[in-house]
Amino acid sequence: MFGKRYTLVADIGGTNAKFAILENDKFIFSKFFKCAEISRFEELLHQFLSLDEVKKFKIEKSCFSIAGPVSIDRSFARFTNLPWIVDLQELQKYNIGKILLINDFEAIGYAYDIMNTSQYVELSSLGRNGLGRASIIGAGTGLGTCMLIYQKGAHLPIQSEGGHTEIWINPLNTLEVQLYKYFKTKNILLDNESILSGPGIINIYNFLLSKKLRHNKKIAIEIRKASFENKPVLITKNAIEEKDYLCLKVLEMFIIFYARIAKNLCINNLCSELVIAGGIAPNILPLMQESFIEAFTSHERRYIRNMLENTTVLVIIDRNIGLIGAANAQKILKT
Repeated sequence: MFGKRYTLVADIGGTNAKFAILENDKFIFSKFFKCAEISRFEELLHQFLSLDEVKKFKIEKSCFSIAGPVSIDRSFARFTNLPWIVDLQELQKYNIGKILLINDFEAIGYAYDIMNTSQYVELSSLGRNGLGRASIIGAGTGLGTCMLIYQKGAHLPIQSEGGHTEIWINPLNTLEVQLYKYFKTKNILLDNESILSGPGIINIYNFLLSKKLRHNKKIAIEIRKASFENKPVLITKNAIEEKDYLCLKVLEMFIIFYARIAKNLCINNLCSELVIAGGIAPNILPLMQESFIEAFTSHERRYIRNMLENTTVLVIIDRNIGLIGAANAQKILKT
């Protein structure tokens, strides 16, 4: 065992949590948890550390990737879509070495410079352009964003809460105006996450359901009876398989907003690459490949349109990218 160093990394989202142990730089053990089954973060950590496979390791460093804002001094974090907090002082009692707290999209940012071609699919046809700024966006249980600045041959991620900026509705699009009014009527928050997330898919679905679009009766019943967590899965599945008109329209609207919100992020950051992460994009990749780029590059100003047309767009397909980023953050930040 001499010379072996063990690191604990975790990627904890609003629905799922992944923990892993690294021996030096190699992943040797991992475990998956459902967050809904656990009442607080410390309980989740205790469950993992109590596993027989984990007890034998003397952990020297730990990094937790949190789906929510992390304080400036990295001593505290609050989950956006879970009633959990993470307090660095409370974690000290677990004997897991030096502890680093980072935002979940910050973690993806720390994976950016070490990504390989097996971990992503390119939607554009430009090839990698990693010598400038980059932007990361990802819809899952919520909506995350991150901006990367380029300094001295490496990218530095900057935390962002872009999921909670206000929705931009096209005032010339009747359906979008009606969606806005529907959200107001239903007291749904008018932020990007209310459209661009798993719950956002349900919000769009319920709105289009109220418009009485063509909808397969059997599929409608199946979606109505499904759990809240499984509704987006069913809507997505029936859209991808082209089994239902209404479900397909849900995904079409979802992708338009995805492209628009990503476009605004890229314009704000003047980036050369856009990385799409999160759990939803890999599941709707065929539809993303069909329509995302057209909506993303649409702009009335020609020079902005040219910039967007020259922005490489990647979709992360590696489900462990957050763990990889957390492990790399430990090395870069040298806690």
